[in-house]
Amino acid sequence: MKIFLEPTTDSRGVMRVRDALVRYKPKNVEIVSSPSECDLAVVHVYGRHSSTEKQIASLKKAGKRYAMIQYALRSTMRPSTKDWIDMWKGAEVVWSYYNLKELAIEDNVSGNFLFYYAPLGVDPKVFKETKQERKFIVMASSQHALAEGARECAFAAKAVRKPMFFLGHELRRGSDIICKTGISDEELANYYSKTTWVSGLRRVEGFELPVIEGLLCGARPIVFDRPHYRHWFDKLAVHIPEEPREKVIENLTGMFQMSDIVPPTVTEEEKAIVRERFNWQTIMKGFYGQLT
Repeated sequence: MKIFLEPTTDSRGVMRVRDALVRYKPKNVEIVSSPSECDLAVVHVYGRHSSTEKQIASLKKAGKRYAMIQYALRSTMRPSTKDWIDMWKGAEVVWSYYNLKELAIEDNVSGNFLFYYAPLGVDPKVFKETKQERKFIVMASSQHALAEGARECAFAAKAVRKPMFFLGHELRRGSDIICKTGISDEELANYYSKTTWVSGLRRVEGFELPVIEGLLCGARPIVFDRPHYRHWFDKLAVHIPEEPREKVIENLTGMFQMSDIVPPTVTEEEKAIVRERFNWQTIMKGFYGQLT
């Protein structure tokens, strides 16, 4: 079977999924470079409903089958499952880390579609702890600082007078907020290993790969207390209420202050859970098993 995998974004997270799809493909799968060459295309859904609909319509017109990976739903301009159900029903399989079946029931939407409920993964050969001083109180990463808690982390870090690392554009909040883009995964793992806390504070929805990458490097994650974060990260991350920004800053400041008294140490047992639960090879075996 010939499969086309390329997303239309260079998002670091989505590209991790593409790379794992290539690395763990079955022997009977050939990766092709154009939709015109494929038997089946993987549609990465992270943005507009209209662009996804057009992409799928084009594939169907050309007689191509498709599978979907749903990275976003409630944060899109079409947050109801009723707007997506027809596309899901036409897919060979829909993979998401949101329980789409439950969300459809919430929306009073009926319809059968083949659903693969699975998380994203982590590469433990790259993301591993390097024993060194944890000079940064927190690490955040974002393309949109307001949606992903970077601003709250920066204010809280300044309140406790400790440096922060930000993977993203320059925040212009002083020399104690170190901002980087374009670094390698190995460099990223090194920064995780220098950090006490790692932020997975995306509002509304998300998976937040820094949670599992940071954990393997010994940084304790912070996420909002939403059902999908509880499902995948319960007992691994600290869950805080998704409150107004000032309340979140106040909450983070208190946590950062306590770090000197009770360090949020990550145990080897927790790292073992991460390596097993978020194993790319196992995740991809399940996905391809729906297609071949």
